[in-house]
Amino acid sequence: MNTRAPDPFAPRSRFRRRQAQSVGAGSWWARLIAPPRGSMRRRAITSFESVLATLLAIGLCWLFRPHNPLLIHVGFVWIWSVPIVLALRYGSIAGTFSGLILLGAWYVLYPGADPSSLGSIAHALSEPRMEAQPFPVGFFFGGFAFTLLCGQFGDVWITRLGQARMANDYLAERLSILTRNQFLLRLSHERLEQDLLGRPATLRDSLARMRAVTLTQEPSNAQLGVVDLRGAQQFLDTAAQACQLEGARLYAWRDGHPHHEAAAWIGTTFELDADDPLVREALEVRTLVHIESASQQKAAQSRYIACVPLIDALKQPVGLLVIERMPFLALTRDNLQFLLVLCNYYADGVQHADVTRDMLQAFPDCPYDFALDYARLVHLYRDTQVRSSLVALVFDERTASTTWYDHVLRTRRALDVQWARNNGPQRAILTLMPLSGEGSIDGYLLRIEDNLRAQYGVDFESARIAVHAMLIADADPVNELRRLLERCDARA
Repeated sequence: MNTRAPDPFAPRSRFRRRQAQSVGAGSWWARLIAPPRGSMRRRAITSFESVLATLLAIGLCWLFRPHNPLLIHVGFVWIWSVPIVLALRYGSIAGTFSGLILLGAWYVLYPGADPSSLGSIAHALSEPRMEAQPFPVGFFFGGFAFTLLCGQFGDVWITRLGQARMANDYLAERLSILTRNQFLLRLSHERLEQDLLGRPATLRDSLARMRAVTLTQEPSNAQLGVVDLRGAQQFLDTAAQACQLEGARLYAWRDGHPHHEAAAWIGTTFELDADDPLVREALEVRTLVHIESASQQKAAQSRYIACVPLIDALKQPVGLLVIERMPFLALTRDNLQFLLVLCNYYADGVQHADVTRDMLQAFPDCPYDFALDYARLVHLYRDTQVRSSLVALVFDERTASTTWYDHVLRTRRALDVQWARNNGPQRAILTLMPLSGEGSIDGYLLRIEDNLRAQYGVDFESARIAVHAMLIADADPVNELRRLLERCDARA
């Protein structure tokens, strides 16, 4: 069964329908009652819900039992279900705050209650007053104890859910990058089946040039809040050569809209018309829009031929490419798809250029995928404290070690990233294991050793395979990796 790749040139109505049906596109009501955790709105809504729910429960109980609104001594502490639910939902602080409201309500709603009994619970137990209602120690002590117990449970699982959410975001980012790489592979194979005599550059050559641009160019003197499009002019020159652009300008992203000053241009200069219908549609649908995909009325009003938002793997815009002139024969679906691929690849390179630069400068033979994933895992640990591991297996110079070395390379898991170092008398395999702690290191080594024992009848000791491991840390990650490589090279 053939699966069709997503069409970046779909009509805007179809895009809006898919966006409305997606899980992440919540309604305004969902964004109001459940904003992202950690925001000021979320904390304000949490406090408001705690006060409102507690007062509403007290009010309802007061309507049915005006003389006993807290339902004390009715067989079950029903009123404490509100602080317990708040503690499970928002944590122990919200539950305790709701319990304190109940404590204050007891002094307000129960006539004859002596406020001095709050400071001396023992006095309330030993000397009950006939004219004042005694302080219900068991009612409040049991309620607070049960609320704090449930709040501890809520705090633990709120933290775990936050870490799991960040781990899922990391996996979703990797899936997005893998999907784009798969699309690049399919598109490059289709290009090989066509006649490339009229094209000045191939897809592979263009991608290689753009990778070198984002990694070798120094940061520009970008303004505050403007995305630093390093190597913007080199990227635009490459795109113009590959896609036959005659007049285009590249704008960096700033505070939710393109910056008014161009970061790079080809051909004659022109000013960006933010009210142009083609520009507005491109910013709305977040994909390539050209005059053939827009309606005839809008196409007649637009001065541009195509607009391409530069979107990175995190679905965040980094810039906008506006094309004013290109040959009529170059305005084809395949050529525009080629341009969209180049823009997305450059946007990913801009995002990860800073994090991979130090790795590639310190270790020139390090693969780009390994450096990229290592830097992203360091950032993931810095934000969520989710551990990842790096395991190094060092093989000696014996002939049989070559077979074992190749066998370990073939047993890589789909999520792992490997760096095969074969530039000396000793060969080493560095395996980067995302979202894996110390227990995963033991499991990985046990699996590799069992596999070698089953295939060749050797283990790490008999095969003289040295094992080195480390946990990814956010403190000086480049030097940590350098020390691991020094231990690998120092093996006798």
